[in-house]
Amino acid sequence: MEACEITIITPVYNRAHCISHCYESLRKQTCKNFVWMVIDDGSTDHLELLIQKWQSEEKEFKIAFYQKENGGKSTAYNLALKHIQTPYWTCIDSDDWITDITVERYYHWIRYTEHLDVAGFAGLDSTPDGTVLGGNFPYEGIASLMDVKTRIRHEGDMNMVYRTALSKRFSPMPEVEGEKDFEPYYFLLKMDEAAPLYLVNEVFCIADYQSDGLTQNVWRAYFRSPVSMGMLRLEFLRRKHLPWGFAYRQCIHYVSSWLLAQKNPAKKKQLPFPVMRPLMILAWIPGWLFSKIIVYKNDKRLRETENGPS
Repeated sequence: MEACEITIITPVYNRAHCISHCYESLRKQTCKNFVWMVIDDGSTDHLELLIQKWQSEEKEFKIAFYQKENGGKSTAYNLALKHIQTPYWTCIDSDDWITDITVERYYHWIRYTEHLDVAGFAGLDSTPDGTVLGGNFPYEGIASLMDVKTRIRHEGDMNMVYRTALSKRFSPMPEVEGEKDFEPYYFLLKMDEAAPLYLVNEVFCIADYQSDGLTQNVWRAYFRSPVSMGMLRLEFLRRKHLPWGFAYRQCIHYVSSWLLAQKNPAKKKQLPFPVMRPLMILAWIPGWLFSKIIVYKNDKRLRETENGPS
């Protein structure tokens, strides 16, 4: 059997009730030459008992399991990258799963791209009913994440497979005390400056968004992690030759994050005052309005949590 070349990491927080979908998809793989690394981000639902049971029963692939205090998905990435030993890695969320041939196709594209100057490759996500999130890429070939976001304008989630050696050059990603919503995209943007990705028009991952998942609670993330969100916007704005509209949206988001950070004495000085560029000045009023919307949305969510939806 050829050497194992890929680790699939799965960060988990209180997902014992649905992670079996992910595990069963791994058991159905036509190629089982991979490591599944589960990172328990401080779960309180006895996830460890379920994973330990699977570890004792699984004979066809290795299951690695690590536990840590709850700190959010970015801290789970940091821990995983300390332990990954394979040349490539990818992330499959605990509420998602992969197609029966995904690992087999990973190996195909590893071989196809291994001599190219790329950070790895990116395939597509779909919903359980087969709808491709964001549609197909306009072409298969090399593109940076910023190309995907600003030129190609692909709006769907993607399943990226990265070279471990390159990833470890940029890890760990920063951790902001008291904030658990730091988007790992910040870390991916760092790698993007070093090398682009190879885009693949194949569905690798099936995304089944949960009502309490990060994607579905973005307003809460904006509210409770303003420094992290602001750092992500600054990382976008560091790039040259950004389309005007994209840069302006990042400025609006940054102003709102800075304003929300001012409400917490411990965070007031963690983000630079938003006058770094002329476009930021134009973003002050819409940024202020956006911060008010974030507060309103968060207050509404809290009321619905206490009283139940109306």
